[in-house]
Amino acid sequence: MRAMAVTLIVLLAAIGWQSWRLGTAHQKINTQQAAIKHQGEQLAQKNSQLMALNILTQTNSREQMRLYAAAENTNALLHTRQRRIEELTRENEAFRRWAAAALPDPVIRLRQRPAITGGQSYREWLSQNNALPPAEVSPTQ
Repeated sequence: MRAMAVTLIVLLAAIGWQSWRLGTAHQKINTQQAAIKHQGEQLAQKNSQLMALNILTQTNSREQMRLYAAAENTNALLHTRQRRIEELTRENEAFRRWAAAALPDPVIRLRQRPAITGGQSYREWLSQNNALPPAEVSPTQ
């Protein structure tokens, strides 16, 4: 009887210990599943960000190529215009005299104006150089 009681106690202890190990394993599995789920969500978010960046990069590349093509076109037009001006200067005496003449004073003043980079710099330029005279107040009769 004693051996049976000891065997029963050992068996119950073994079952209890296995139940505890099983519970701990389930808890560990649940924690790892939550971590995997969280990492999957983060991975999906990063993937969507990468796709958005890829689209943005492709758009920027297309626009950059378009701008380079426009710049090349502008340079070609400028070169053509400069050649035409040189041809006209060689052919036409009146045009040659006009090109050699000094610029008028208003044009010279425009060329001396500093570069205006925004509203604030424009207001500063106006207040420094081209201030309006104060208004005269006429006495009332």
